Amino acid sequence: MTTSRIINQDRAEAASMALTTYMEAKGLDREPCPQSVNETMTDLLTDLRHFSAAAGVDFSVAFRMSEYHFEEESN
Repeated sequence: MTTSRIINQDRAEAASMALTTYMEAKGLDREPCPQSVNETMTDLLTDLRHFSAAAGVDFSVAFRMSEYHFEEESN
């Protein structure tokens, strides 16, 4: 179980870096009103849906698989 926590912490840190990069790319980290993490995650997921549609990827399938992976990695 300790190994899973370390690995999941690494996953969370990688996701944080990706979110920070996304915020910087969209200018969402700048004053006067930087976005909250919740707002930014919503924007990122929305943009990933747009990307999926353009790339012919079924976002709902990827989302469902991510839920499965999260549950497996959390146990």
